[in-house]
Amino acid sequence: MSTISELKTSITFGGGLARSNKFMVDLPSLGRGGIMGFLGKRNMNILCRSAQLPGKQILTHDRRLGMEFSKVAYGYAVDDVTLTFMETGTYPIRNYFDEWREMILNEDQHTVKYKNEYAKRVVIHQLGMPIPIGAIASRIPAIDVQASVYSVELVDAFPTTIGSIEFNNEMDGYVETSVQLSYKNWKRVPAGQLSFGFNF
Repeated sequence: MSTISELKTSITFGGGLARSNKFMVDLPSLGRGGIMGFLGKRNMNILCRSAQLPGKQILTHDRRLGMEFSKVAYGYAVDDVTLTFMETGTYPIRNYFDEWREMILNEDQHTVKYKNEYAKRVVIHQLGMPIPIGAIASRIPAIDVQASVYSVELVDAFPTTIGSIEFNNEMDGYVETSVQLSYKNWKRVPAGQLSFGFNF
């Protein structure tokens, strides 16, 4: 059985415990010079209240050899990712995903675009603890910089559900936009990207 000091040492040498509130979501520019250009990736991320690192299930079937059964892999399955954003008074998040939805469906003409026209790259980062920039370059004022320690790319992602918004009479209530992203697969991408002041 491990001791408390061994546990503390393991946590210390591992850079501290990973924190669920230290994350960054890198959403794509839609190429229209619209909402993303106005709001910027940094502000989109600041308004993101919750996200998920996706999981992956290895699909198997049973194979019989004589009297023994064993599982054999034949594929994989991934779950959709849900992002939840706080909205500001101009509804930038809702407008951004409305623009993305309009790239997929033309509801007036009842047509659907090809997937390569609307599927985009989305990257989700787990951020480490803040690092003082002064330790990296003493001539730069010390500010909190966070590097990603684990990052995944959602391949060919696009929104499949833009959640409804509920209104009520609560004086202190605020509006949130929830979006479900579907994608072909996810893969790990190199970590280490620096981010300034994101979700901490």
